[in-house]
Amino acid sequence: MSTAIADASETLVALLRGGLEMPDEQIALISPAEAQAANVRLGLFLYSMTPVAEMRNDPERALSLTETVLPPLPLDLYYLITAYPLRSDIVPPMDRTLDAHALLGAAMRVLHDNGIVTGSKLQGAFAPDEELRVTFQPITVEDLTRIWSVFPNTAFQPSVSYLLTPVKVGSTVGTTPRRVVERQVDLDAIERRPEVLER
Repeated sequence: MSTAIADASETLVALLRGGLEMPDEQIALISPAEAQAANVRLGLFLYSMTPVAEMRNDPERALSLTETVLPPLPLDLYYLITAYPLRSDIVPPMDRTLDAHALLGAAMRVLHDNGIVTGSKLQGAFAPDEELRVTFQPITVEDLTRIWSVFPNTAFQPSVSYLLTPVKVGSTVGTTPRRVVERQVDLDAIERRPEVLER
């Protein structure tokens, strides 16, 4: 299905909205450059996608007795999850920061509790038997700094990375096997060896 990436992102957002006691509009799929202006408290940003190497050679899938379709493109999706402090002039800066840390911890707890996502928790057009795995993905300070450097006018906020896999983008290319219409049998000629005469 071509909506697999969007459906996977929507699934993550739905998990967090269902597990955190806060208004839905404060949890969004949004870049760090836009999050604070939109008054978002918890932002999810898809920052990288890579193919799932061990699934790239999956066989074609049969649609019928006479037609098959190319295997889907399996992807690993990497999300940056960022907690933003309260926008308040009344709450002291340290308390705003601690609140953001607590929110990030709560989000990590929700994702830890939902490491395997199946059934009704999947959003969009996922098949009933599909399964997504949500995994905390340690990221170095260097890599984290590199991601945030894309948003030069945005203040760094506490963030973690999560991997969502496998997200399968379906193919629309079908193939029809050629019908067997003739058979060719090759027989090797057997040469009779002359008998060895006894001396």
